[in-house]
Amino acid sequence: MDPFDPRDLRASDPDRERIADILRDAASEGRLEPDELGERLDQTYQAKTFRDLEALVADLPADTPLPSPAATAGPAQVQGELTLTAMLSDVKRSGSWTVPPRITVSPAMGNVKLDFREARCPHRVVEIEVKGGTGNLVLIPPPGWAVDVDDLRSGWGTIKNKRGGDPAPDGVLIRVTGGIGMGTLIARNAYFYEKG
Repeated sequence: MDPFDPRDLRASDPDRERIADILRDAASEGRLEPDELGERLDQTYQAKTFRDLEALVADLPADTPLPSPAATAGPAQVQGELTLTAMLSDVKRSGSWTVPPRITVSPAMGNVKLDFREARCPHRVVEIEVKGGTGNLVLIPPPGWAVDVDDLRSGWGTIKNKRGGDPAPDGVLIRVTGGIGMGTLIARNAYFYEKG
């Protein structure tokens, strides 16, 4: 029996819209003729799987390649580094946890949420490397912390940083690098109903 390929999972309407936006951008740059854009948009809205969508943009340039989801899921910790992979699942760190100096996050086909409000962080700077996919990364820092996304490539994804600027004198800077792929990074304050 062949191993399961996550690209054969069913695509959602937001996934199709993301690809449609990429195609429209390519047409506005002269990479696609109007009739080819129409054909590809028709195929986009009829696409059933991630593999179908991937084929429609395979010949178009982007800041980051289309995701090829990892085969494993869950956290792994190695010498002061935390690696989190969300593959067909959601991964969350919240409450009381110790923040390592370096975190690698792969929101392949799932979501990762890092809530730092009750975390212990002995570092002034935390480096987060994003290996993009189609999932989302949410960062919730406590007051006094700041998030720097200047070195994060958006690719076909979206970056929403509501926690930019400089950290407080006793705060922490979260520096995010890598590429978000086709997903979304959101750095925000906690909602009133969210517990740490």
